[in-house]
Amino acid sequence: MRRRLVILAVAGAIALPVAGALAQAEAERRVDAAIERLRAALGPEARITWGLRQVDPVSGRTRLGDVVVVSTGRRVTIAEVLLADVSEARLGRAEFRAVLMTEGKGERTELARLVLGGVPIPAAGQGIDPAQLEIGLLEAEALSIQSVEGTIRLGRLAAEGYAPGVLGQAVAEGLEYRGGGSNAGNNARIGRLALAGVTMPVPGQDIDIKDVTLRSASLEGASLVDASRKVDVSLGRLALRDWVPGRLTDLAVEAVSVGTEFGAMGPGVFRLGRFVMQGIDGAGLATAWSTNVQPADPVPGVPQLFLAEGLAAEANGAPLFSLGRFQADGSMAADGVLGGSLVLDGLRVLLPRGSVPPLEQMGYSEIAGGLEMRGTYRRAGGRFTLEPWRTSWQDAATLTLGGRFLDMPAAEPGAPIDSDAQAAALMAGRLERLTLSWRDQGLLGRAIAWQARQQRVPEARVREQWAQMVMAMPLPGDAPPARGRAAPPATAGKGATAPAPSAGGKAGPAPQATGPATGPATGPATGPATGPSTGPDPLPAIREALAQFIRQPREIEFTLQPPQPIAFGEMAGLAGLGASETARRLGVSVRLP
Repeated sequence: MRRRLVILAVAGAIALPVAGALAQAEAERRVDAAIERLRAALGPEARITWGLRQVDPVSGRTRLGDVVVVSTGRRVTIAEVLLADVSEARLGRAEFRAVLMTEGKGERTELARLVLGGVPIPAAGQGIDPAQLEIGLLEAEALSIQSVEGTIRLGRLAAEGYAPGVLGQAVAEGLEYRGGGSNAGNNARIGRLALAGVTMPVPGQDIDIKDVTLRSASLEGASLVDASRKVDVSLGRLALRDWVPGRLTDLAVEAVSVGTEFGAMGPGVFRLGRFVMQGIDGAGLATAWSTNVQPADPVPGVPQLFLAEGLAAEANGAPLFSLGRFQADGSMAADGVLGGSLVLDGLRVLLPRGSVPPLEQMGYSEIAGGLEMRGTYRRAGGRFTLEPWRTSWQDAATLTLGGRFLDMPAAEPGAPIDSDAQAAALMAGRLERLTLSWRDQGLLGRAIAWQARQQRVPEARVREQWAQMVMAMPLPGDAPPARGRAAPPATAGKGATAPAPSAGGKAGPAPQATGPATGPATGPATGPATGPSTGPDPLPAIREALAQFIRQPREIEFTLQPPQPIAFGEMAGLAGLGASETARRLGVSVRLP
């Protein structure tokens, strides 16, 4: 018994070193096989050497020191390489410290630290194909790439889950480019870039926006300077979420500045304070535009929003344009009615001296105002209501437009967009009612005052001249209006007229209107557009209202309300019937509110 124990002890003492040696040999073999495959993938001329090599026989972890990789035209030195979980087909984890690569004429790449994980090793006889490369983990610190074309620096990069066409997530910080040689003066910078859930074309394929999706993306502190094109762009922040077809995208952009040459006006800059997009399938919308199909309708009950604030432009340090707010929104109700609005607040356009002489002569050095539009659309019957479209020009006028239309075309979501077919279908759309209102807030008075100064006559005389021109102006297809003068300014209330002086200076009767200025000018015809119509001529009342508006410019409102909704295609045929008949068929009326 004792003899057996002695034999086992001796065998164990011999087996342990042998087993350790075998494990050491196996670990060495796996490392050698992996290194050889990597060397072969770099090309037949590649050589890999090292000054220090340590392999742990239990864990297989390997440490290499003073590594040198030489291939055609390229030399890489690495102070230390740490390898773990290495097999002949896969590199579990590799950490490279103090990497220096030189190639070509003065091209130099330095990297303080690089970590790669989950990287397949090319099979024997195969090279490294970027289109097939997979990386489970990548970390890089203090990267510097120098060449005659410029210098690139990267503070930190971390990425996970990369495969051709897919990226799990990535974060890059402190990315800078400074041009050299022919690119001197060009530079770019990104403070921080983060991406998650990315799909994209594989390397080598053309990039198309419809082939890119993002679960989220953010960009901070970006700038670009192109000295040759005199372009300077900066971006404070961009945040994007759910750029995926079928999902509602959120996009926010802040502090955008674009500097460039504004032609003869010299160097200029455009600024945007903030832009927001919400409730919109951004990827689906981009795909629809790129494939020329009708975008999807809004999701019922979910409002859509485009918002831009703080827009401004200047040239040579002088302001040109500013807009406080641009907002467009849309929604779909449960009953299928689409609604939307557009608002421009705080619009201001400065007129460079000499650019618009007529406005300058009337005392305008800028155009300030805003715009508001609201409308609804129901596909059933193609009913479109515009109420209102209001454009205001400070110290000048406000124009308001409203209307109701039937059979207005709109393609179904996903249907191909045919511009010719849409234009033809639009001609079948019908006008039910259209109202246009002009509220004068100084424009007409300034125009009259300017002409009075030019002619060196009283303003009252110019007003009367303009009023008489309206009363006497011939219209296509109609006989000249009866000779006479228009009535002077009303004194008995809105819409009232008083006798006007006759040609000899005495008071004479004003031309008789066919209807009150506060109601429809005619009883519109009800027959077809090609047949005769009945009813008084509406033009005298229209002329009289215009003349009265010129004398006392406040507000004037025109309405088109045909007895039966009329197609736009039919309107073109009315032109040959003369102005009076056309006005009767369209149910034109005018009033002075």
